This record gives sequence, structure tokens and C-alpha cells, in this order.
Amino acid sequence: MAHLTAERLNLTTKIAYGAGDLGPAITANISVFYLLFFLTDVAGLSAGLAGSVLMVVRIFDAINDPIIGMWSDRTRTIWGRRLPWMLLGSIPFGISYFLLWLIPTNNQLWLFLYYIFIGIIFNLTYTVVNLPYQALTPELTHDYNERTRLNSFRFAFSIGGSILSLILYILVSSSYRNDLHQAFLLLGVVCALMSIIAVIWCALVLQERGSKAILNPPQKKVLAIACIVIGALALVYGLGKIGVNPRDFIAISTILLGIQGIVSGLTLYYGKTENHLRDSAAIKQREAANNTETIPLKEQLKIVFGNRPFLYVIGIYLCAWLGVQLTASILVYYVVSYMRLSEAESGLVALAVQGTALVMLFFWQAVSQKLDKKIVYFLGMTVWIIAQIGLFLLQPGEITLMYALAFLAGFGVSVAYLIPWSMVPDVIELDELETGKRREGIFYAFMVLLQKIGLALGLFLVGIALETSGFKPRIPGEAIPLQPDSALIAIRLAIAPLPAFFLIISLILAYFYPITRQVHAEILDQLAARRQEEK
Repeated sequence: MAHLTAERLNLTTKIAYGAGDLGPAITANISVFYLLFFLTDVAGLSAGLAGSVLMVVRIFDAINDPIIGMWSDRTRTIWGRRLPWMLLGSIPFGISYFLLWLIPTNNQLWLFLYYIFIGIIFNLTYTVVNLPYQALTPELTHDYNERTRLNSFRFAFSIGGSILSLILYILVSSSYRNDLHQAFLLLGVVCALMSIIAVIWCALVLQERGSKAILNPPQKKVLAIACIVIGALALVYGLGKIGVNPRDFIAISTILLGIQGIVSGLTLYYGKTENHLRDSAAIKQREAANNTETIPLKEQLKIVFGNRPFLYVIGIYLCAWLGVQLTASILVYYVVSYMRLSEAESGLVALAVQGTALVMLFFWQAVSQKLDKKIVYFLGMTVWIIAQIGLFLLQPGEITLMYALAFLAGFGVSVAYLIPWSMVPDVIELDELETGKRREGIFYAFMVLLQKIGLALGLFLVGIALETSGFKPRIPGEAIPLQPDSALIAIRLAIAPLPAFFLIISLILAYFYPITRQVHAEILDQLAARRQEEK
């Protein structure tokens, strides 16, 4: 049998690739954990209207995913199909995120319409930068283990960005506890800047298979030096201010932006193009991809729903991320209203989950080199389900146990980050073997589309559950209100049994997932043999 040569990637490529998920992770994490809370307890929308905002926005977001995916597949530039989208969408992405945290009026109807409009714009720009990014993995390497390593860097940055966003939230909410709107505005500015820098950083360092880099080496050197100098100046300024007040949010943010500028500059300066991305075989693969015929939407649906392994993957991902995001969206209510702790404390609980997830990501990545992906998934999910059940049984005042369960949940969350996305390239190669065509954009788009539709329904139900259970939103400047028993029961059900139900379904789907390590090796052998014959 023919075997593919291992396509190992250098460290700067992995770092820059990982950085591409930093911006989406920072913005998405704050939105998932706190946007519903912001709408109800800061902007003043009723829980029902707030849940409706999130549902409408997510449905529109789901609709634009296959459209952007199709346009990305059709894009023909000398720099490739994915990176130009990321570069052009980066600045609108950051600006629209900041606009989410404005409160332009007190009128319920106009607030409702404003957040729907800005939410749709933000999610559109999010898709423009994130969907092409997600389709980059097959462009960089065909190696089974290297893809898992690459995704480890991606999700290290993703979880790291999520952790960073929570730390920033804890700092700003503690500093502006009497003015949460000011806190969210400052947080929005800082997260927007970090996100713009991260997406541009990724797009300028990486190079797609068989395509030119966006910047030539001399241009990269000049930009790298500028980034390092500006980053160093920001770092010095921030360190000077933090010497006066160690908890100064602006000083801490300036230091972080300075470090980001320096690191991005160093990877630009020392980054090297991978040989396997610019050799004659890579150029032929790019030409073949560019000559692939355009596929109508109806045909795309047939492709997606006719690929049985892919249906398992999207089911696994949908259920796992419903577990993640339902828990995240209700967590602040659980900590503040049920456990009777502060808003900042909710950030610490989330930090415990995601900090553990970051550490465990590397553990699971190592384990996945020895075991099949679905076995790794089973191990992580089982631990997480136990933690979810514990949250439902937890009583107010059991703070230590709450944090223990948060750490335990992190074991499973890291698997939810790593495994489903590592399965998608395998499914794409199976489709290529069966059809002779590579159609990454379609598969990635529909995976995210179905996840967003499910999430839209889930968040809507959470908002409606809070509304119908008699939940009392916080009035700015007043004490946290005592919630009726019906609202507390709704919060406990939303944070534990409901996510656990979806996690159990994801385990059932993972059991039937057919592409093992051996099956994937056979797929690659057959693809390599076919390419050899075509030469």
C-alpha cells in the first residue's frame, strides 16, 4: 500500500494557527457566560425577550453559515480560499462585538430590536472569520496525529482565551461592581482589540496549501518589528501604571495587549513556510481544488446528510456543545441566585472549569495518540456527567464542593473541545475517497449550522423558563433580589439534568461512530494510491 509522508508542522505554524481561535474564543466565551445576564440584569430586558433575542440571532447566524462556507469554497485568490476572508472580516468583527455592550435606550421594544440587529451583524462577522479558519486544518496537514496536535494548539488558545476573558471579567466586575454597564463596556473594548489582533496575526503568518503567503518575507519582517516595538511600548506603559494600582484594569489590559503584540511580532519574524505547502504536489492539489465545480445548496444537503459518519460527528458536537453552552449561560444565575454569591464569583467558577480543561487538553491529546478518539471521548464525558449531577444536588453554602465539581467538569469540557473537531477532517477524507472531491467548507458549515440551531432553541428555552418561573432580574444599584422557589428549581434543572441529558445522547452517538484509527489509515492509503495513479 502507498503511505502518505508525515506532514509535520513547525512550532510557529502551530502557534499562529492556534492564535486564530483566540479572538473567537474570547468574544464567544463572554457572550455565552454573560450576554443573557447582561440583557436581563444590566440592559433591563425581560428574560423572555432576552431569550428571544438570542434565539433570533442564532437562527440568522445558522442560515449564514452554509452561505459563507459556499462562498469560501468558491473563493479564488493567489492567497488561497480561507485566509483572505479572515483578514477582511477581522476589524468589523471586533467593532460589532463592542457594540453588543451598548445600552442605547430604556425602551423594551427598541432594545429588543437593537440587540437583534447588532447580534446578527456580530455573528455574521464572527462567521466570516471563524468558518474559513475552521476549514484550514486539512489545508495545513494530512497527517492523522499531526491534526490532533494542531487541534491541541487551537484549543489551547481557545481555552486559554476563554480563561483570559474570565479573568478580565473578574477584574473589571470587581473594580466596577456598582456600575456593571461600565464594566461590560470596558471589557468589550479590550476583548475587541485582542480579537482583531489575533485574527490578523493568524492570517498573516499562515500560508494555505499551494498558495502564496499574504505578505512576502521582507514585508513580514517590517510588520514584525513594528508589532514588537508597539507591544513593548504598551508593556512598559502598563507596567508603569500597575505599579501605582495593581488592580488597575486598564493597566492590566495594556500589558496583555503589549504581550500579544510582541508574541505575534516574533512569530511573524521567525515564522517559516512549510515545505509541503509550497511544493509541486501542493500546487497541483490547489489547482484541483480550484477547478472543483460549484455545488448547489440542494446538492450540498444531499452530500451532508448522505455521509453517515458525518451525521454522527455533528450529533456528537451538537449534544456536547449544548451541554457546554447551556451550563455556561445559566452559571451566573446559579452562582448569584442559588448559591448567593457575587457576579465575580461566577467568573471564578467558570475559570476553575476552563483552567482544568486547558491542562487536561494536553493530557487527552497524549492519550488520543494511543487510543481511538471515541474511547477518549467516553472517558471524558463520563467524568463530566458525574459533575453535572453533583451540581444539581449541591446546596447553598457548599462552596468547596462547588469548586471541586467545577474542576471535575473541566475534565470533560476539554474532550468536548478536542475530539469532535479532530473527527471532521477524517470524515472529509472519507468523502474525498468516495467522491474524488474535497469539500471542507460544506462539512464545516453544516456542522456549525446545526449546532447553532440547537443552541438557539436551547437558549430560548432557558429564557422562557426563567420568565415563566417568576425569575426577578436585578435592578441596577439595588441588592440582588431573592428568587422564588420556582425560579431556583428552573435554574438548577437548566444547569444540571438538561445538559447531562444531551451529554448522554452524545455518548450513544460516539459509540456508533465508525472511523477508527485503523479505518482512517486505510482511507489515507487508498487516497495516496489514487493520487499516485493520477500522476
